[in-house]
Amino acid sequence: MKLLIDIGNTRLKWTTATAEARLAEPAATTGPAWPDGLHDAFAALRGQVEDVLVSSVVSAEREAELQALLQAAVPDTPVAFVRSPAAALGVRNAYAEPERLGIDRFLALAALQARPRAQVLVSVGTALTLDALAADGRHLGGLIAASPTLARGALAAATARLQPPSRQVRMLADTTADAVQSGAVLGAVALTERFRSAAAGPLGGWPALILTGGGAGELAPWLPDAERIEDLVLRGLARWAFAPSPPPAGA
Repeated sequence: MKLLIDIGNTRLKWTTATAEARLAEPAATTGPAWPDGLHDAFAALRGQVEDVLVSSVVSAEREAELQALLQAAVPDTPVAFVRSPAAALGVRNAYAEPERLGIDRFLALAALQARPRAQVLVSVGTALTLDALAADGRHLGGLIAASPTLARGALAAATARLQPPSRQVRMLADTTADAVQSGAVLGAVALTERFRSAAAGPLGGWPALILTGGGAGELAPWLPDAERIEDLVLRGLARWAFAPSPPPAGA
């Protein structure tokens, strides 16, 4: 059995997986520090887990903290922090320096490539990331922008007397609260639509649109043909873990 961990900027998610059943039900934890129960949850797997694979976009210091927690919880269990390769799992990385593509983005694309087609992936977390993936596995590149949550926070931090955002999204907002909320959400929607339209030519046709991430629900009502798929990073990590010839963790 494998222990799979996905560390984002604001959330840690983990699950176990086997070659037969693949992902079990993911468990999610939130907050800037490791929750008190995380050590105990991992320790309960002692003797069952053969190795640990981690997708991380946090600092080296935070990775070292997790490494120490895992060494205490599941001692003598190999831990690998995977990095984005030039090509693996049917995906060919568009970056000239492959390791600079966030591993969360690469693994999410690898999960989607299990069903090959022209696709645009929109991940809504702390950042908003958009990636184009051809049916043959070519990653054509993408964009990184502020998510609605980050956009609202930046406005609040930089603007005096700004009302807190509302929960209403309207194209013609008539209150400041609605205008902040609507601008943040519809800005992300507009960027998504523009990116999808621009990617259609290089992809050879109108791509499927996939939404994922904790903030995807804000965009979904405005992108009615989008598919919601959760836990793509963990799904990609499971593909990596059980690939016949997985790439080296630091590739």
